[in-house]
This record gives sequence, structure tokens and C-alpha cells, in this order.
Amino acid sequence: MSSLSHSLLETILERMRSKGGRITQNKIRIIKALIDLDHPASAEEIREQANLPATKIVTVYRNLEVLSEIGTLQRVPLENGTQLFELTAPGEHYHHLICRECHQAERLDVCLGEELRGMAEAHGYSKINHIMEVYGICEKCDSPAT
Repeated sequence: MSSLSHSLLETILERMRSKGGRITQNKIRIIKALIDLDHPASAEEIREQANLPATKIVTVYRNLEVLSEIGTLQRVPLENGTQLFELTAPGEHYHHLICRECHQAERLDVCLGEELRGMAEAHGYSKINHIMEVYGICEKCDSPAT
């Protein structure tokens, strides 16, 4: 594990401790798996990367929920209603370009959050949040098989 990855792991664990969370070996394995994957991943992909048995998928979901609650995990919704998950810094979020075929997700370096917030407030809304993902077919999936 690189020193940057180790630092990220320690930061997440410290945030968890400060919120009263329990640190378990499975939790550490799941966080390390998310760090190593370095892209939005399904719970099943995270379970496999963490080298947990299939029977531990509920453990993965439970720990993803904890990471979300402490503000270090972002859910990336897919069109079919499932989700991918990725680590984020507290208070940050990202938008993605997502392939409908292979579910590859790439971060987009754009956020219209402030403009959307202004529009929502102009309509009388408060406590505003937003989700914006862009779906299409990636170049690899759109290319005819050779």
C-alpha cells in the first residue's frame, strides 16, 4: 500500500472513530478495496477486491452505509436502479459519464450545483441537493467486435 493510500485509509478510520464508529477487519478490507479499485465500483466488485466470501455481501453494504454516513463515500446511480460506490473527501462530490453497457464510470470535471441551487431557491425550495450523471455508450462498447 502506497503512503498516499495509507494516509487516506488512516484519515477515513480517524473520521470513523470521531463519529463513534467501530473499526473491524472487514471494514478495513472494504476501505482498502475501495482505495485499490480507484474507480466507482459495484458492491460485488468491492467484495471481490476485499477478498470476502459471497456470504459477506451484506457486510459490504452495511459498511458502505457507514462510509456514506460519515461523508467519505459517494453513491453513483445507474439507470437500472443499482449503484456504484466511490470514496470521496468529506463534503466533495463528483458527477460521472457512465457507459450503459459495461458501467464504466468516469468523473466529469464540471458541477452545475450552484446554478441549480439558485434556480431551486428562486422557485422557493430549500435544503437543496442534486445528482447529475450522464449516460451513454463508451467507445469500447460501441465498437463492432473484430
